[in-house]
Amino acid sequence: MTLESLLKQLELDERIEQSILHQFSKNRNKIQEISISAYDLKESSFLLCNRKPLTRLVVVINLLLKIYDEYKEQNISDEIIINTFKDVSLRSNLYLKRTGKVGITKDDVTWFRHIMNINIFKIGSLQFQPFEMIYLDEELLEEPYMSFSIEQKKLLPAGTPVINCHIQYGANIEIESVNESLKNALSFFTMRYPSINYKAFVCYSWLLYPPMRQHLKEKSKIKLFAEKFNVIGHCNDVEQARECLFADNKEKMSSLQKEFVKHKKYFGFACGIIAIQ
Repeated sequence: MTLESLLKQLELDERIEQSILHQFSKNRNKIQEISISAYDLKESSFLLCNRKPLTRLVVVINLLLKIYDEYKEQNISDEIIINTFKDVSLRSNLYLKRTGKVGITKDDVTWFRHIMNINIFKIGSLQFQPFEMIYLDEELLEEPYMSFSIEQKKLLPAGTPVINCHIQYGANIEIESVNESLKNALSFFTMRYPSINYKAFVCYSWLLYPPMRQHLKEKSKIKLFAEKFNVIGHCNDVEQARECLFADNKEKMSSLQKEFVKHKKYFGFACGIIAIQ
């Protein structure tokens, strides 16, 4: 995989692509040097987080070139690899819209550790990770957050193998696409990890928050998506909703953005599961 072919497949904004090519032509050796220790930890953050936004992005792109071969060695299809890598495109495009500059945030760098560890896969419209069940409650966090019933924890004990499901900004959550994505993800993980018996898909997301669902139209994509999950816990933390709703600084607000501004109490964070038979 060459830099040029990777950038073409990532479908970046042209300004981002040109900035990356310019940095590689001017600073290739420095990029290679930074890449060696980019994901080494210093205290609680990766060394790459301490770099400037543009440097963060070009180093991540350089690492994708290297990690591509590792994905291929594990018999992962080009379609899944490139779709997984396009998370970098999504986040860098959003950064450009928000700031007018080329780069990525420290949080983006931290999130991309999953790609670097070959531990996240975009399959259809959703992202998936092999995971062990966790409950974000006082028992785990040592402070009040969500609460879960004793019965639920017995049905799906903490540490049980599950498939963690992530919904990217702008993801296609039409029911047909979601169903196809879940079906293909289960096949993928069953083949990739044949010795692991996954018990459920789990999703922690603002999209599943029950009070918000009550205020959505019956045919709302979000409502129909959320109804696929059995919500087992929730709280009134609005930060993920705020971040996702206002990710790209559009001038004209959507109806859901207006609802958030007027009735923030309708929004929050929830955990839902889909049992795997």
